[in-house]
Amino acid sequence: MPEPVDIPFTPDLHLRLLLSLDRGQNVQRAVTEAVRPGMRVLDAGTGSGLLSFIALAAGAATVVGVDRHHVDLARAIAEHNGLGDRLSFIEADLADLELSSFDPPKGFDLLLAFIHTNNPLIDEGRSRLVFELRDRLCADGATVVPGAVRYRATGCDRRDWDLHTELTDLEETTAVLRGAYGLDFQPVTDAVRQGLAMRRMRPVDAVEHTWRSPTTMGAIRFPRTDVRLLTEAHDFATFDYGAPAFTGFPPQVRLRAAVAGRLTGVIWTQELLYAGVPMWTTESYSPLASPVAVVTGDELTIATGDEWRATNILHSRPTGGTGDDHSHPM
Repeated sequence: MPEPVDIPFTPDLHLRLLLSLDRGQNVQRAVTEAVRPGMRVLDAGTGSGLLSFIALAAGAATVVGVDRHHVDLARAIAEHNGLGDRLSFIEADLADLELSSFDPPKGFDLLLAFIHTNNPLIDEGRSRLVFELRDRLCADGATVVPGAVRYRATGCDRRDWDLHTELTDLEETTAVLRGAYGLDFQPVTDAVRQGLAMRRMRPVDAVEHTWRSPTTMGAIRFPRTDVRLLTEAHDFATFDYGAPAFTGFPPQVRLRAAVAGRLTGVIWTQELLYAGVPMWTTESYSPLASPVAVVTGDELTIATGDEWRATNILHSRPTGGTGDDHSHPM
């Protein structure tokens, strides 16, 4: 099965992120608060270098930015602003970094780890990497920003898109193509089918070009005209970067219906936290393989195992509730 598709970090996207002024200012406040004079700072996934520049201005003694792409862009910005001799940038994969990569090899006091993509299927592995970077490259008691990532799950009825409808339309294309060309293109439609739920996961297109400064990037959510929330929000997982070790997502989440309706999927709310306060919040969506009718009080168990990780499609089973168990596939 295909892996979740990562965001292509291009210069265009770096510019869009810089234009996300509310989100950028939230991060600026957190980084400025975390830096202490004389700190050694590792900016993991530095991108345009913005956080490295903020840390330097806040009094860090040494700042090293690392990214696998566009390090030349961060260097150019540093040189353009007269900062080229005060920090360094390394082009490398974060998973391959060792302390011996740095001169002198000494543990970092602050890890800036803004490597999350706002997609839980990718960011579970990104959080594991943050723990690895902390343990491998940082001094004891080092600070990590963000300090934690929190996920909540809410069952909903998504009205602007339906998995079954799109799968049905896709399947019809096989017959259309057979009639047009006299060939069976089922392998093509099968390949497209694998990624359908992945592509419908985000409220906005991550690579869409928008050059006017947005005002809502600090909280990217599905319009409530497109979704109707049916369950209470459930705390799914929290990755606390001060914890001893990485634990990963649990194998299931339980949801309780607050109102009756047709539950078609789950909205995942991801919050990047510093000092317990969200710096920014995003939503993503996973459809149920089969919609479920629920009444108030119904409880469902949603499996969050390997199939969900590979396809972004969820499977549910009713677990009863305060009322009769009315939940059933539709």
